[in-house]
Amino acid sequence: MTQKNKEKRKSPRIPVQFDVTILHDEDYLISFTRDISADGMFINTPAPLAKGEKITVGFAIGAEKAISVKAKIIWVNVDCPEIDRGMGIKFINVSPKTKKSILLLVNRIAILPDDAPVN
Repeated sequence: MTQKNKEKRKSPRIPVQFDVTILHDEDYLISFTRDISADGMFINTPAPLAKGEKITVGFAIGAEKAISVKAKIIWVNVDCPEIDRGMGIKFINVSPKTKKSILLLVNRIAILPDDAPVN
């Protein structure tokens, strides 16, 4: 990721790994995150979808209820080691209630010590 991409972000991303489900054109994929913010996340996947594609992402952290949001793929990372491959997504058309839930999750993660369990 370039410095330019970092400057476009409105919310800081918090490093965290948890499972996500991705629905795209009736395909259902399971992957995991590398980080999350109130506005988006990076999803690790060996075969990222194309920039500009729209997807639905589902996730839950710990005992929190499942969240499902529409998102747009803003950038992809493919020319790198497989562990770093994936896609940066931006949440779109998020209701105020859902955005608040995501923000609460991000804030909860941000205050946990490095060795605290997330679940």
